[in-house]
Amino acid sequence: METIPLNETYLILVDNYSARPIVEEWAERGIKADIRLRRAKTPGHIVIETRDPLFASFIKKWHPECQVAIK
Repeated sequence: METIPLNETYLILVDNYSARPIVEEWAERGIKADIRLRRAKTPGHIVIETRDPLFASFIKKWHPECQVAIK
């Protein structure tokens, strides 16, 4: 069985309109994931940073058009 490294950061690029529902869902559900939002170099986009692989997979599932990078 494969283990998930805890020191990976997931960088998820979403457009401005998709970021708000993601943050609202995170706040309303009380998800225990750490998130950080910052403006992306791509105009009209935001980067969501998290170390929680489960929350990152939920975002990818909810918004399949987003791009994910692992750092």
